[in-house]
Amino acid sequence: MRYLFAAILLLSGCATWHWEKRGASAADYEADEKYCKLQAYSGADGMVTKAHVRRMHDCLAARGWRKVDN
Repeated sequence: MRYLFAAILLLSGCATWHWEKRGASAADYEADEKYCKLQAYSGADGMVTKAHVRRMHDCLAARGWRKVDN
């Protein structure tokens, strides 16, 4: 359990960007994220690859979201 917590802390420090969309709320992001996850990860059978993540990011970008540095 201690190792899992340490891994989560290390990985959370790696995120140097977030998604942003002018005029959108947190609820808007959650809805778009849910939609894009369903589109990108359907058929992944628990095995998420970089290609799946790229599709997820492309989906969010197509819905007007953009990556912004923290």
